[in-house]
Amino acid sequence: MATRNVLIIDDEPNMRWILGKALEQAGYTVQVAESGDDGVAMLNQTPVDLVLLDLKLKGEDGLTVLRRLRERQPEVVVILLTAYGTVATAVEAMQLGAADFLRKPFDVEEITFKIARALERRAMQQKLAQFAAAQSSFPALDALVGVSPAWQRVIEQAHLAAQADEPLLLVGPEGSGRTTLARAIHSASARGTAPFVLFDVQLSQPGVRQAALFGEGARHGAWSEVGRGTLLICGLEDDEGLASTLGDALDARPAGIGPRVLVVATDDMVLPASLLMNLPLRLKLPPLRDRGGDILLLARHFAGAVEITPLAQQALEQYDWPEHVAEMRATVAAALARAGNGPIDLEHLPTILRNSVERVSHRPFQLPSDGIILDDIEQQLIRQALVKAHGNKSKAAELLGLTRHTLLYRMGKYGITGQENS
Repeated sequence: MATRNVLIIDDEPNMRWILGKALEQAGYTVQVAESGDDGVAMLNQTPVDLVLLDLKLKGEDGLTVLRRLRERQPEVVVILLTAYGTVATAVEAMQLGAADFLRKPFDVEEITFKIARALERRAMQQKLAQFAAAQSSFPALDALVGVSPAWQRVIEQAHLAAQADEPLLLVGPEGSGRTTLARAIHSASARGTAPFVLFDVQLSQPGVRQAALFGEGARHGAWSEVGRGTLLICGLEDDEGLASTLGDALDARPAGIGPRVLVVATDDMVLPASLLMNLPLRLKLPPLRDRGGDILLLARHFAGAVEITPLAQQALEQYDWPEHVAEMRATVAAALARAGNGPIDLEHLPTILRNSVERVSHRPFQLPSDGIILDDIEQQLIRQALVKAHGNKSKAAELLGLTRHTLLYRMGKYGITGQENS
């Protein structure tokens, strides 16, 4: 635990000395001030976790100093000390933000207990605020990018999973968006305002993983830290024993008690039967290459307002994306850095993406020995362009190197409406 800094503001030298020695022995770093002005100046110069403030000071009274302290550092914990306290004064102090109110004389054990409790309470408030801030940015399920049938099926199932409040297994390739989807499911669930904790097995040493997850002695693990929130666990392929223990824990707990557990796994991961039987809900994420038109949608989403040229779009669509959405995000981020303020062009993409387009562009067309029917080929190319462009005729014309007017003319010539491709 990091050393805590305590500032004592008291105009009695003996009281400053007694409190200072007691708190130093308890492990705190102590500063002292004999007036409100000195205390406020110290607070401006040095970070302070807690202030012990005497209510009766020469010059300004403690409540006035309390107001000044709270104006300059609203998060600082303040405990008031007085030999003349009344209920009305205590109420006013609490309304001004004091964490506690102690009457003199008091013993050292009492003051150290009050300080520890006040700091623990503030730490919990800060952690809850961090949880709330993090979760306010969690994506909504319907805001996740994708229009392909494969992705829409995932979103439909995710809505059902969010309402079911049962342990859930999220299966899919690494980089396919399992963690993002898990956060969205949590946000859409009845536990959405409670904490969301990600526990990565691989970040803990093998000998301490069980304690890190379930706790040990006075130490709290992730299971208790999340309370009634959602606990997302990944990396279980590294520890079959922990996976079995997790299955036993899910099996033993009463329904509705403790956190909701989500587990992420890859398609080839082997999980113990004791865990699988306690994960009644399953949701499978498709690889990016199986999500059809979502590739360009995701690319444009990651690119923001920056344009992507037709050749760059062609390269993005032709690539297989073995590392899925995570690879797409990193690729577009790197391209944005290379492109500066201009559009993302083919030259801004990795070599492996550029090569696929260049191979297609430079490959000469070979006329079959038995010839072709040119009108048939032209019809097929127009239909394929409309499919790739999702029915957008301007985009289809761009893919074919035609003007929109020429494309419409040729569609009319062959009786192609484009409706069957929209």
